[in-house]
Amino acid sequence: MTLLVDTGRLFLKLLRTLEVDTVCDVGSMDGADALRFRRTLPSAEIIAFEPNPRNFALMQADERLGIERIRILPLAASDRSSDAPFFVVGAEYERGRDVARRGMSSLHKRADSSLIADVVQVRMTRLDDVLAGGKDSARIALWIDTEGMAYEAISGASGVLARTQMLHVEVETIPCIGRDQRLLPDVERLLMEAGFALVGIDYPLSSIQLNALFVRTELLTTRAAEIRRHVANERLRYRVKSVVVPLLPLRLQRYVARHTNAVRTA
Repeated sequence: MTLLVDTGRLFLKLLRTLEVDTVCDVGSMDGADALRFRRTLPSAEIIAFEPNPRNFALMQADERLGIERIRILPLAASDRSSDAPFFVVGAEYERGRDVARRGMSSLHKRADSSLIADVVQVRMTRLDDVLAGGKDSARIALWIDTEGMAYEAISGASGVLARTQMLHVEVETIPCIGRDQRLLPDVERLLMEAGFALVGIDYPLSSIQLNALFVRTELLTTRAAEIRRHVANERLRYRVKSVVVPLLPLRLQRYVARHTNAVRTA
């Protein structure tokens, strides 16, 4: 049985434990996760990918990303390098506003066409191509939130997966974004064949969309004690939260929901 944990918090804990040198925030939306990675790893290379031109413009104007040396790229991660139509969901594109809808745009055309405000051409790239110039010894972590394109993004990183320590991946269990999208079983099979194990998820498998954390299998042996400690702590925290939060007044429940590190989007 796969453990239910706050995968976002566990990812942050493991960044230091696994001595990660480069973190890719793939489908960054606003750079908030990239900034969290910087606070955890002051010296690492942090690269944020955001293909939505409206979100990217806001990131370019965000002085915090420059100050914190976050490299931002207007690219969509996929399994090939080419141009493709990108379906922009209508939202209030302002810093700190309408975060859920601002993260829903995709290379997939959503079934509900009323959500689509614009269609633009974006550049797709393989993560292999972006990371090709890095040190061969650099340890990599991937944070992937690509609205139905996780499988393709991972496929485009096949050349650097051997240096990748872990992946935090937003996945779907039914094709709720694109009719032909690949789902959790496809992503899990791809990563298992590449030498990774599923460590935890943040919502039950009955959920339409959830986040899954994969760690290189060999690390579960060589760094077993440290990883086990972090997993146990986050598992306990998750259980306490699941019991306590429903007992809080609704206003406090909403506050807690807004201030968690989980990045699940509807």
